[in-house]
Amino acid sequence: MSEFSTTAKPSKLIPVLIGGGAMTAISVIPVLNFINCACCAGIMGAAVLGVWFYKKSFPEDMAFSIGDGVAVGALSGLVAAPITTLAQMLTMGVFSADSATELQDTFDLAFSKAETQATDPAAVEAVREMFMSIAANPALLFVLSLVFALILYVGFGALGGVIGGNIFKTKIVPPQDLPPMQNSGSV
Repeated sequence: MSEFSTTAKPSKLIPVLIGGGAMTAISVIPVLNFINCACCAGIMGAAVLGVWFYKKSFPEDMAFSIGDGVAVGALSGLVAAPITTLAQMLTMGVFSADSATELQDTFDLAFSKAETQATDPAAVEAVREMFMSIAANPALLFVLSLVFALILYVGFGALGGVIGGNIFKTKIVPPQDLPPMQNSGSV
């Protein structure tokens, strides 16, 4: 038996979907989402869960590396980011007609407070205009949120994959060929 088996590695699809689903659940379920306040521990934990499921599908004679864990963790984040972003946008009502008005009112209040403390009112006005244009366009808000979520979920998913890969890594040790015993005549 060689150190690495020549058979193909198992499919990552189910472990990635499990990891991505767990990431989404941890991120959108109220109270459960507080786990992510500890440096995205929920995202990393869900990636470790996906890595564990992937490791379970490996034959005993096949090595499991940290790279396998990273791949599952990052792919789980890639699955979770768009689903979580969509769920959060729907939950917040961003696509409703009233949401743009509410968001603009919130920005107005924040920027009126900022103007009293700012040294450069022109800079505050430029930032206000940028935020107002984003608030008026739900599709742009969704895309920006999705880009941020992709960076966050893929990054912390890969980090969780590193952790899971280190926990579950294996190295197949080939059997040692023992030299034939010589009869020395003394017992």
